[in-house]
Amino acid sequence: MASDLNRVVLVGRLTRDPELKSVGSGSTLCKFGIANNRSYTTGGDKRDEVNFFNCTAWGKQAEILGQYARKGKQLAIEGRLQYRSWDGSDGKKQSAVDIIVENFQFLGSRDDGGGSGSRGSNSGSGDYPQPSPADSYGSGDFPDDDIPF
Repeated sequence: MASDLNRVVLVGRLTRDPELKSVGSGSTLCKFGIANNRSYTTGGDKRDEVNFFNCTAWGKQAEILGQYARKGKQLAIEGRLQYRSWDGSDGKKQSAVDIIVENFQFLGSRDDGGGSGSRGSNSGSGDYPQPSPADSYGSGDFPDDDIPF
């Protein structure tokens, strides 16, 4: 059976400080909200629209977000949508669509958004983890005919 496509890419700002949790299986998860702004013109009037999304990251990404991200920080995320439903305390069926973060990147300067607080063993220096050489896309030695442009 063929797989369908479920991808989402957003750039926005965190609406709250991330909530870092350890779950029973030993995994770490991080829940946060992101606001995404859109400007458009209708009838000659400029309008703004803001959408809010709940996001969840797992594992090492969750730990990095929990340590370095703060409310107001601009973030680019890539992931997939996940539908969930449950019975509310009033007995009514409720549902939500969350973004499961599979990749992210901090945007803006290190001091952009997020305030001045520190978390964990970070001394508040605002340093982000540096990628290891293994995280790069290679040394760049590939044949010219492999480049699509």
